[in-house]
Amino acid sequence: MLYDPRLKINTPESVVLNILASKPRISTKELFGFFDAKYKKKITIQGFYKLIKKMLENRILLKEGGLLLLDSFWINKLNEFSDLIKKNYLISSLNSSNVLLEEGESKKFEFESIVSMDNFWGHSLNTIKNFYTKNEHEDKNTYSRNYFSVFQVARTQSETETVKTFGVENMQWYMASGSNMFLNRIVSKLIENKNYHHFIYDFEKYEEEINLDIEKNFWETTIGDYIFEAKMPNYLFALIERMYEEVQSLSEFNADRLNYLFQEPGKSILTISHNKKRAEFIRKNVKALYKTYRKE
Repeated sequence: MLYDPRLKINTPESVVLNILASKPRISTKELFGFFDAKYKKKITIQGFYKLIKKMLENRILLKEGGLLLLDSFWINKLNEFSDLIKKNYLISSLNSSNVLLEEGESKKFEFESIVSMDNFWGHSLNTIKNFYTKNEHEDKNTYSRNYFSVFQVARTQSETETVKTFGVENMQWYMASGSNMFLNRIVSKLIENKNYHHFIYDFEKYEEEINLDIEKNFWETTIGDYIFEAKMPNYLFALIERMYEEVQSLSEFNADRLNYLFQEPGKSILTISHNKKRAEFIRKNVKALYKTYRKE
């Protein structure tokens, strides 16, 4: 029922709660005006009044002198539920055992689709972010390398929210992408958070400098001493690469095509490692690339 900006369409109840959270004590008519502008689907005024009546009956909303507000008892229950979730999901070491590894440990996770991998990836990144809000590290910023910033293009809203949560903790995010194709160049326009720094580096030159042949099907992110490495099925990567080559303008781009590929079956792999020395190497590398290729 809680509003989630990562979703294309939220439930009508969650939209009502989101509005009343910032605009308490407004009439049902005023609420409908805000609701109609925010809700992605159409709902009749009769249907909206029926929705409000049900939320009043369920003691979620309260009416005072003709004005609507959230029921204080419901808010108390929500706070209790929130504290319970924090305890068992964000603080509990048992729940985070698959992600919070010991120095030198590494775990590989396999998924049946790219979207399943990306969902777990986002959860794991948030787990490590929470870990470093409570534990010291000389550099708590996030550093990423890839060839295509495809997740930022395909799942812009979700990625924006992830970056925003890191910004709340004053964590900067530096993302180096190796392709100069159109869809990579628009990423900085799609995600405009001040703590997000997306830039394009010379992939071929970089390969020569480190004397390694790096495949383009890679996504790598470092937070503190933790490293996340993702790889998608080769056949899907080939289709995505073809799309990147074809799209030369926004009018030619359809994010739904990318999201469709993300849901196609195919083994996707996410490897999480705790390696202080290697994490430091990646961090220094991205910093050097940023210094060389950032646009002022």
